[in-house]
Amino acid sequence: MDVLELQRIRGTNDLIPPEDAHLRELTRDLRAHFERYGYRGIDTPVIENLDLFLRKSGEEIAARMYTFTHWNRKLCLRPEFTASVMRAYVNHLQDRALPVRLHYAGATFRYEKPQRGRYRQFTEVGLECIGADGPAADAEVLAAACGALRAVGLRRYRLVVGHLGAVLELLRQLGIGEHGQALILANMEHLARRRADPTEVIERVLALMGVGAAGDDETADESSLLPTLLAEFGSKGAADVATDLLSRANLALEGGARTPEEIVRRLLTKAGRPDPTEQVRRATDFILRLHDLAGPPPEVFGHLDALLQEHGLDQAPLRAVREALSLFERYGVSGVDVSVDLSLGRGLRYYTGLVFELYYEGPPASRGRPAPAGPSQICGGGRYDDLVRSLGGRDHAPACGFSFGLERVKLALEAEGALPAPAGEVDALVVPVAAEDVADAIELARDLREAGLAVELDVRLRGVKGNLRHADRHGIPTVVIYGQQERDQRRPILRAMGLRQEHSVDRTELVDAVRAAL
Repeated sequence: MDVLELQRIRGTNDLIPPEDAHLRELTRDLRAHFERYGYRGIDTPVIENLDLFLRKSGEEIAARMYTFTHWNRKLCLRPEFTASVMRAYVNHLQDRALPVRLHYAGATFRYEKPQRGRYRQFTEVGLECIGADGPAADAEVLAAACGALRAVGLRRYRLVVGHLGAVLELLRQLGIGEHGQALILANMEHLARRRADPTEVIERVLALMGVGAAGDDETADESSLLPTLLAEFGSKGAADVATDLLSRANLALEGGARTPEEIVRRLLTKAGRPDPTEQVRRATDFILRLHDLAGPPPEVFGHLDALLQEHGLDQAPLRAVREALSLFERYGVSGVDVSVDLSLGRGLRYYTGLVFELYYEGPPASRGRPAPAGPSQICGGGRYDDLVRSLGGRDHAPACGFSFGLERVKLALEAEGALPAPAGEVDALVVPVAAEDVADAIELARDLREAGLAVELDVRLRGVKGNLRHADRHGIPTVVIYGQQERDQRRPILRAMGLRQEHSVDRTELVDAVRAAL
């Protein structure tokens, strides 16, 4: 009979020892750092209502969610934490004194193309500061993120800070509606960071806005007829004529789901809308100019100030970034390579103000080691002041936060040679010499465990030499040997593996002796 070989799902990982210990310790250290800033832990379900993420997470995430329907309910696996935490805040925490500071860690899921550092199941570790506005809160979040990397041993990273205010104001100034704004913001990263062809980005945004969409010749012909009808007969007359034409032709459009009157109303609305092509093109040019001006403070502020004045835009976003970075410096997180880039978009629809990302550039090139392939984003976050209200919150609650990709942080630490060996998971190995010694050995192990020590008991009766080899191989620092002679004298032998020394101790003093050896 053929045996079915079951493999893990592509894009997921089995965390075997010591990999699991590395990630658990890294998670613990990051969250312990957040708690020193006054943040408290929260967890949310892996399964959420699909609508939670369709509302505000944006096109990039929405297209990559794992979704399913169960008993007519549309559900998904959590693709990111912020929306879930904000939903939990609205459900449970609105009566708490503000700001509410929360930190979290857990699995998230997106249908990505698997590669090193990019998985379909990955771990986010982050925090949210809910109910605080202004540069003081932004600076705290920046400091908590950068300080967390220093706390786990990563020194070489780059901080990129932006602000969506300038782009959002320009889009409103150009008369681009909320839907168009969301589409342009979602494509800012492709345009500025990934250097996508601007023409392709413009065409993509316009197509999503319902302008110049190809592939539906019949609908396009109907849409091109409507401007002529509007000019000749006005909106009511055009509607009557077009409805009559569709009814006479007996067209079964859209699978019969809409009546001719509904189809005409929709097409008339579309036909009467001004062509946004030029506005989208101007917005795209502005985003590219912002990216070209990106650089370190304070020099960059003068160039950006001139560009905003050129377009008649408010200087408030630039002031917000300048003030937040000024306060950030007071946290004493030294040696951070900072760049200001107002074209930073983050690809998430709910961001409204200051945004930032942290990049690991890779170890420097050296003999026998090539230059790094490119920067790896290990953290991202920003301000999302409208998210609580959009999820049903009673009151306006400004918020900001960030999340680390835990696996990427681990890879960065490995590349730097800064990933510490996980702490020994076992403090002592208790070795019964023969079968008749097992019962007493169980009691010795029990006493040590009740004292808070991690103890492994040999249940295979490998013998003394075999157990010493086992302790050496697995880094177990102490071995307790218990045979007939030790039973008779009630004095087990304690061996310190690092010193290669052993001595007998009174059974009542074993716990203190093991602690001293550790």
